[in-house]
Amino acid sequence: MPSPASTPPGSVPATSEPPAGPSATPAPAPTDDPSPTAAAKPLPECRYIDRATRHAEQDQWAITLLDPTFRLPADYVPERLVSTTRAGLQAGYEVRQEVIDDLRAMAEASREADAEIAVRWAYRSYGEQAGAFDHWTRQSGYDRALRSSARPGHSEHQLGTAIDFRSADSLRAPWDYDDWGRTPAGTWMRESSWRYGFVLSYPIGMSEETCYGYEPWHFRYVGRELAAAVRESGQSLRSYLWENFERP
Repeated sequence: MPSPASTPPGSVPATSEPPAGPSATPAPAPTDDPSPTAAAKPLPECRYIDRATRHAEQDQWAITLLDPTFRLPADYVPERLVSTTRAGLQAGYEVRQEVIDDLRAMAEASREADAEIAVRWAYRSYGEQAGAFDHWTRQSGYDRALRSSARPGHSEHQLGTAIDFRSADSLRAPWDYDDWGRTPAGTWMRESSWRYGFVLSYPIGMSEETCYGYEPWHFRYVGRELAAAVRESGQSLRSYLWENFERP
């Protein structure tokens, strides 16, 4: 999700197939029966309340559901945060160590496809998210901010696995485009990121399901197997995680 342009944590400089073999982070097996006949609660409506997410342990980051309802505790800080320089990207940003190998492979593939990506934002703490939400509230008003910026505790960035990408050939923020998803980098990410374990969290035309507006730059790492399963399902990540892991 967008962050205030005036408060980045560091300076921002300026198709090949992924390596063979399984992802370093295999997808967890769904905990609920996903069959149509299973008695289950439907995907909740978009309600701006505070309820603890069901999967908040450090090793559950791939299946943690965060949305306007479900949240992480304020003191949740990912273990083993490392610089995105380890993936061959610019300094000033951090992600979980588990993300690095596939992030590096994806960045290299984007260069080879002449659609090179760069990082606009990565891990954001609870406090930093509070500042980001306050910024967008002052700029756009509270109601509009709710559709474009997560309240603190509800942001996927706090997991250390969500990244806002931009085009490497421009310092322009992706949300300053009419549709960054139509740029070479944005198009390549939409079509290829799942091969490297990343999922577009807020696709176009799914705002009623995701609870946020279209964000073609915001991708969350869940591992290659789970990313492929989400793509195959045709669901948003929020819907897939609810159906397979979160719902009672």
